[in-house]
Amino acid sequence: MAKVEGSYLVAKAIQNEGITTLFGLPGGPVVEVIGFAAQLGVRPISVRHEQAAALSAAAYGYVRNEVGVCVLAAGPGVTNALTGAHVAFDNGLPIVLLGGSGPQHGRYSGTFQETDNVPMFKSITKMSVQIDSAARIPEYMSMAFRKARSGRPGPVYLDLPSDVLQAEVEEDDVKWPVNYFADVHPMGDANQVKKAAELLLNAERPLMIVGKGVRWSEPTEELKGLVEELGMPFISSPMGRGFIPDDHPLNAAAARSTAIRGADVVLMVGARMNWMFDFGRGFAPDAKIIHVDIEPGEIGINRAVEVGIVGDAKGVLQQILTEIDGKTDGIADKAEEGPWLTSIRDKAASNGAAIEPLLNSDSDPIRTFRMMKEIRDVFPRDTIYCVDGQMTLGTGRQVLQSYTPASRLNSGSNGCVGVGVPFAVGAKLGRPDVPVVSINGDCAFGFNAMEMETAVRHGIPAIFIINNNSGIVGGTMEAKMGLPEGYGERVATYVQDIRYDKIIEAFGGYAENVTHPEELRPALERAYEATKAGKVACINVISEHMEMMVNTATRASALMGY
Repeated sequence: MAKVEGSYLVAKAIQNEGITTLFGLPGGPVVEVIGFAAQLGVRPISVRHEQAAALSAAAYGYVRNEVGVCVLAAGPGVTNALTGAHVAFDNGLPIVLLGGSGPQHGRYSGTFQETDNVPMFKSITKMSVQIDSAARIPEYMSMAFRKARSGRPGPVYLDLPSDVLQAEVEEDDVKWPVNYFADVHPMGDANQVKKAAELLLNAERPLMIVGKGVRWSEPTEELKGLVEELGMPFISSPMGRGFIPDDHPLNAAAARSTAIRGADVVLMVGARMNWMFDFGRGFAPDAKIIHVDIEPGEIGINRAVEVGIVGDAKGVLQQILTEIDGKTDGIADKAEEGPWLTSIRDKAASNGAAIEPLLNSDSDPIRTFRMMKEIRDVFPRDTIYCVDGQMTLGTGRQVLQSYTPASRLNSGSNGCVGVGVPFAVGAKLGRPDVPVVSINGDCAFGFNAMEMETAVRHGIPAIFIINNNSGIVGGTMEAKMGLPEGYGERVATYVQDIRYDKIIEAFGGYAENVTHPEELRPALERAYEATKAGKVACINVISEHMEMMVNTATRASALMGY
C-alpha cells in the first residue's frame, strides 16, 4: 500500500472539483500543494502579492461561474489575502482560500510565522476552520467547496498546519466524499410569486433592478423576457450589467435617478438594498418593492418590502413569467407610448446630450470622458472591462457598455481600490477567448501594478490602461484636506505624468504613452493588435488633473456611479 502526504490530498481535492487553475505565491508550507497540483494538471498562477491571488481567483470564478482557488504561504502570505477575502465576502464571490500555518504541535511556542489565522477570517468568510488531520483533508475540502458555492456564494478559509500537510496516510484508506453537493435551484413561494405578478401587471411605472447576484443562475432569457412582456424599464448594479445588453431599448441607466424616484413598483433581482441604492431612500415613499434573493436575511433590509421571494433568480423569474402568461396583451405596447417610458427616454436623451461635448473633447490634457469613448469604440461587444479608481469608475459607468453576462468587474460593494489589475489577470485566464481591458486610475493602478509582470510571465494578454491624472481624484483630494498654507509636501498628488508604461516595457510587454487626444484611438488599436499576438499591453494616458464631472455631487456613491 502506498502512502500519500497531506499536500497531495489537498491538490487532489482541487483536481476532483474540476478546477484547472489556482492562484498563489509559493512558500512554506504550501509549496508542495502547488507542486502536486501542477502534476495533477491544475495550472498554478504565481502572483507577486497574495492580495492579488485572492482577487484574481475571485474574478476567475466570477467570469466562469465556478469557485476560485488561491493557495497562500504562512504568516504574512495569509494576512496579505485578507483584503481579497473581504472583497469576495461583500460581493458574494465564491473562493476557497487555502492558507498555510505553523505546526499544530508547536502552537503558542513562537514557531516561524505562527499566526492564529482562523479568527481573522471569521467575519469575512462563510466558514473559517483549521484542518486537524491529514486523513480528514478530503472531508474538509468538500465542505469548503460546498459552502463556497451554496446559497449566496462567498469565500471560505481553510487553515493548513504544516504537520498536517506533511503527514502521510495510506492512499487506500483515504475516504473521498461523493455526492456532497446538491445542485438545486430553490423556487419561490407560490403565493408570493402570485402577489409579485399582480403588482407588476397593475403597475403604472414599473422598474426592474438587476444585481450581480443573478450571475450564478444566469437568467438572461428570463430577465429579457420579463422586461419585454411588461414594457418595463430596467437598471443594473455596476457588476449586474450585461445580463441584459446595455443597448436594449428598455435600459434606463442613462436616466437612473429619474427611474428610481418615479417607479411605483420596483422588482429587485439579485441586488441588495445597501448603499449602492441609497438604502432604498431614493425610491418614492409609496413605491412597492418586490425583492428576489437567494439569501433570506437580505430581504427587508433598510426598506420594507411588499413582496419578498426567497429563491433562485432564474427559477423565480420563470415562475413570474408563467404567472403573467396570457395576461399581458397590450401592456408592452401601451407602455411604449406611455408617459413613464417617455419621461425616462427624454431624460436619458438630455443626459446624453450633456456629456456629448466631453466625449468628443479635444482638450489637452485628455478628458477622461474622451478616453472612455475611444475605449468604448475600439473594443468589441464581448469585451470584459475591469474598471478601478474613483473618477475612472464613475466616468466608465456613464460611457462604457456591457453586452454579455459577467463582463463588468469593479470594486463592488466595499469599494476596494486596487482590484483592476488582478481582476483582469483572473478574468483573462477565465475567458481567454475574449478581450479583457483593465482601466485604472493612477492611484488604483499603484496597488497591484506589479501583477502586469504576472500577466507577462504566464502569457495572459490583457490590456492595462492608466488614467494618469497625477493623484487621488485628479488632485481634488488635496484641496479638501485643509492643509496649512504653504505646506510643501504632496499628500494626494503624485509626481506629475509618471511614465507607467515603462513598467510593462521593462517586463517585455507592449507599451505606449499617450499625451494628446488624437493619439488615443491609434494607440488603443495597436495595443489590441498586440494582445491578439499574445502580448500584454499597457497604455499610459496623461489626462486632465482636475476633471470636471457632469455630476458635481461629492458623495462617494455619486462619484462611483452607484
